[in-house]
Amino acid sequence: MNSISFGLSRVNLRVDPVTGIAQVSDFPDEPPKGKSDLAVRIKHFTEIENFGFLGFILAHELGGPKQHIKTLQGLKVADDEVQALIEGLKGRELSDEELGDEILDADINWEHFVASTNNLLIPGNPLKISDQVLQDTIDSLDELSEALVREVNRRARERAEKQRKQRSDS
Repeated sequence: MNSISFGLSRVNLRVDPVTGIAQVSDFPDEPPKGKSDLAVRIKHFTEIENFGFLGFILAHELGGPKQHIKTLQGLKVADDEVQALIEGLKGRELSDEELGDEILDADINWEHFVASTNNLLIPGNPLKISDQVLQDTIDSLDELSEALVREVNRRARERAEKQRKQRSDS
């Protein structure tokens, strides 16, 4: 797969040269490399921003019709407020553009919670903070953002498959 990236982030938009299907990469589980805990946290923040923005862009490029968000089924998170948002989203049908807007909203919240808690980072484990309630919110927003981006990727694959089938039927 080709990647559209300058290499400053491990998050990218990949386009398969054979199928032409664009996909946002999975969000990395491991922390980025950095010279200090704060540098790692800042790089993590940047990857969060890139992840949501790429999901937003891909969703808006798809421009598809309203449908349910399949990747939210069964998602349970620790933060009650975020879980309530998930439950509300499960009952709605969203166009691809609306899905992109939801990705951006969840992702901006995720990155802001991370960026505003630098003073609480745990030395040696800079992606975690000492306030468990806030950490639960961060982790919940992370899980929601990843599920929403997986939905965009799913819709992109589904759309490409429909287009391929239409071409082969004609």
